[in-house]
Amino acid sequence: MPGVDLVLLHAPSVYDFRERPTMYGPISDVVPSTPVFEMYPLGFVSMVGYLEQNGYKARIINLAVKMLKNPRFDVEAFIKKLDAKVYGFDLHWLAQAAGSLDIAEIVKKHHPDAPILLGGLSASYFHDEIIEHFPQIDYILRGDTTEKPLLDLMNHIFAGKEPENVENLTWRTKDGRKKVNPMTFVPTDMDDLWVDYSEVMKLVLRHRDLESTLPYESFMDYPFTAVLTCKGCAYNCITCGGSCYAFKNFFYRNGPAHKSADKLVEEISVISDYFKAPIFLIGDLRQGGKKWAEAVLDGIKELDLDNTVTFEVFDMVPIDWMKKIASSTPNWTLEISPESHDDAIRKIMGKPYTTAQMEETIKNALDLGTTKIDLYFMVGLSGQSYQSALDSVDYTRHLYKKMENNNKIFAFTAPMAPFLDPGSMIYENPEKYGFTKLYYTFREHKEALYQPSWKLYLSYHTDWMTRDDVAEATYEAMIRMNQLKMDVGITSKSHGEKVNYGLNMARDVMHSIDDIIATTNDEAERQRKYLELKHEIDEAMRSTVLAKRELRMPGLAGIRITGAFKYLLKYLGLS
Repeated sequence: MPGVDLVLLHAPSVYDFRERPTMYGPISDVVPSTPVFEMYPLGFVSMVGYLEQNGYKARIINLAVKMLKNPRFDVEAFIKKLDAKVYGFDLHWLAQAAGSLDIAEIVKKHHPDAPILLGGLSASYFHDEIIEHFPQIDYILRGDTTEKPLLDLMNHIFAGKEPENVENLTWRTKDGRKKVNPMTFVPTDMDDLWVDYSEVMKLVLRHRDLESTLPYESFMDYPFTAVLTCKGCAYNCITCGGSCYAFKNFFYRNGPAHKSADKLVEEISVISDYFKAPIFLIGDLRQGGKKWAEAVLDGIKELDLDNTVTFEVFDMVPIDWMKKIASSTPNWTLEISPESHDDAIRKIMGKPYTTAQMEETIKNALDLGTTKIDLYFMVGLSGQSYQSALDSVDYTRHLYKKMENNNKIFAFTAPMAPFLDPGSMIYENPEKYGFTKLYYTFREHKEALYQPSWKLYLSYHTDWMTRDDVAEATYEAMIRMNQLKMDVGITSKSHGEKVNYGLNMARDVMHSIDDIIATTNDEAERQRKYLELKHEIDEAMRSTVLAKRELRMPGLAGIRITGAFKYLLKYLGLS
């Protein structure tokens, strides 16, 4: 393979997921990726583009996608053939803790002289432990914005100099000493740090490799793109490692930093040039202030998009702002995460609105022509009992009735997270919110990902629910929610019955794993019994993954791509 200066590799959650019998369960059911979390972060695109603009050759390789698409793909043989001066891995959320570190070890085995770097919020939080105890990692770039420190680090590496003054860098010297440089690069001007999908297209052409750059496995079947509207957050959801609290205390950002409205609109325009696909605006636009947010919507209106635009809202939407959204584009959707139907629980979780206000927002959005509204409920919250988790489904039935069973409303329920987010208010003060934290170190989180059931990933229990309760309530709530959608006609009976079959099978497999753990002490015998369940595990996952279709935005029967991308596919011999 042609040599490059930097290869950014995205690993699956667990390296040997293709052989390992693991009941991943519903931990990824509300995101486009599969349970191995094969979606790489947007920062990969901005970092590659920034390096390319500054004279370096960089490349993205999504190993997780390659492993999903080809069961015979030999990861180690592929890595051995790579030719790069530097290798990088993402560790944004802890779901990548095992895969990124294990594949980094393989890279170090075959390229012992090549530096390996790590970045992301979780890597930043655990930087001390990782650099001290995982010798395959040479550098950790801390913080939410690392393009410029990365360029500086690359300059030092290529000049043969130790990076004494590279901002935000934790590193190991040639004689093995740990060094932590000050975290002084926290930019507020974001205009030259943006996601340019045209750079990705150039990489595909250069390497004649479309598969490696796919954001997630099913992207060609259903492309879904995203724009990060800001770095940081103005809200304090207590479970979020990207909250205002977490950014201020661990990443030194005191408030959201935005691109200019013109630059954000330009980024949206570039996406629409390549893909006739939904565009998800990550983060509530109103965090940038009324003037900035209105400028963004005015810019979107001028683009005259035929893409569906998804707006994320963190607080309820007054009618004048809803009208402004509706007038900016004909195809728009809303994403709302109430987490619970219970106002008291929602208040504890950091959500600043009532159920009545949410219902008013939903009604106004429907009246003004939204094409879809996604509502996300969670299991395992502070103050939430087993019954309360199920009551959220009963509330959803009430909501459908109140909105006359409008088929534009899609409600989902899922476990809060496999892990508590490091840096979140709950992670730092679990007892205050009724949580007991089960994993503390990075290594403990990493080892948890090798467990045979997603229930054993859970890094917490609460004063109201054990881990068993969280898992059981999750399946029961999902089964009831699926039945509700069939009852009101949101989901077809045939589709819903397939999803229901998978959910019940997944719950039964989880119980079988529990029985093996309870009755079998010999580890080798346990592994043999887990392997006997693999067929059922795989069948359950195939059935439950059907529910992901409900995440899709309306207006796409399949993939619809522009002439530029069709030319690219033809050039690669893929069309």
